[in-house]
Amino acid sequence: MKIIGIDSSGMVASVAYVADGVLIAEYTMNHKKTHSQTLLPMLDQIVRDGEIQLSDVDAIAVAAGPGSFTGLRIGAATVKGLGLALEKPVIPIPTCEGLAYNLCGTAGLVVPIMDARRGQVYTGIYRVDNSGETGSAGKPETTPAGKPGSPVRVVEDQMAIAIEDLLAKLEIYGEPVTFLGDGVPVFRETIEKECKVPFSFAPAHSSLQRAASVAALGEAYAVMQSADDFKPIYLRKSQAEREHEAAAKARQAKDLQELAEMESTLFSDAWTLDMLRDSIRYPYNHILLISTEGEIRPLVAEEDVADSFIVGEEEQKTAGYLIYADPSDEAELHRIAILPEFRRQGLAKRLMEELARRTGHLTVEEESFVPKDIFLEVRAGNTAAITLYTTCGFLEIDRRKKYYRDPEEDAVVMKKQTQ
Repeated sequence: MKIIGIDSSGMVASVAYVADGVLIAEYTMNHKKTHSQTLLPMLDQIVRDGEIQLSDVDAIAVAAGPGSFTGLRIGAATVKGLGLALEKPVIPIPTCEGLAYNLCGTAGLVVPIMDARRGQVYTGIYRVDNSGETGSAGKPETTPAGKPGSPVRVVEDQMAIAIEDLLAKLEIYGEPVTFLGDGVPVFRETIEKECKVPFSFAPAHSSLQRAASVAALGEAYAVMQSADDFKPIYLRKSQAEREHEAAAKARQAKDLQELAEMESTLFSDAWTLDMLRDSIRYPYNHILLISTEGEIRPLVAEEDVADSFIVGEEEQKTAGYLIYADPSDEAELHRIAILPEFRRQGLAKRLMEELARRTGHLTVEEESFVPKDIFLEVRAGNTAAITLYTTCGFLEIDRRKKYYRDPEEDAVVMKKQTQ
């Protein structure tokens, strides 16, 4: 089997070619240049010097992550481009397993550590001694392909973890450990002070990523996928994603505070900030905001807020909002409000139309849209609201005597039917 191996998961850029178990060529660079500058020229050099016909290659093995977000993305783009152009499959190799295979034949546990910043490492715990034994803690060992006798046996799979927690794990196993990876210089002093089991560090020639190990594992595992389907393995969010999420959550908090202030101004039975915050923790509760320009956007639950937020989008003044729930086959309108200075501009009707659009589903054949029945309660004396609801297709179906307080008033129960 003829395999091109690529590893750009860390500072090292490495390309190799392995054919039928023989390493033909390897080019590794651990210097200042970016992977976008080095990977393709290195591949070109190997192809020319090794007299390789890329059309004869069976697959491309790549260190799939974890690692540097930029490096992984450059590697993924390179592999996807090559795979699609050559019509060759991709074999993703977990980065830490590729690193562990550098030390094939080493007794005890092999533990790659990559600097993940903030006191953490990307790591895994492996055996590469071909003994077939389990760890002393009795934990089962696996391989990505689930094949017995694979060259790297997983004792504990890849993880992002504080270095102190990793050392505590290794103490439980109680076996000699060999560390390698770019995290060694960063955490060497901590390891030397706190590691409670016998340990050693890999020599320079086998301590960092090598594409030859990636290619050799690719030949052993041969778990292929199309280049178009390949995605890197990210164990943590990137800094950009974390900043995006922080900005999104700040925006959400600002929206909730603004809504709470509007509630206290517009309603005697106002929802508090805590009530609003609690409401969006449930997936069936929804809040729609409308701007003074009539643009509608959802105030979404915390787990979804980053996906809905566009960094740099212009913040428009909120003119009103609508709160509803759709836990089952029916929906209930809890609240609709427009600030006094923005009324009589059709904003409330826009919100009601959006409510009708969102509370429905496609038929099984996905040929027609079926809206849900929508219920609401409104003060009997709120004639403006009742007129709006009637215009939007709601009919009175019941009255609840003296339902409201401050002031005491009947509640009109209304329903918009699907038929």
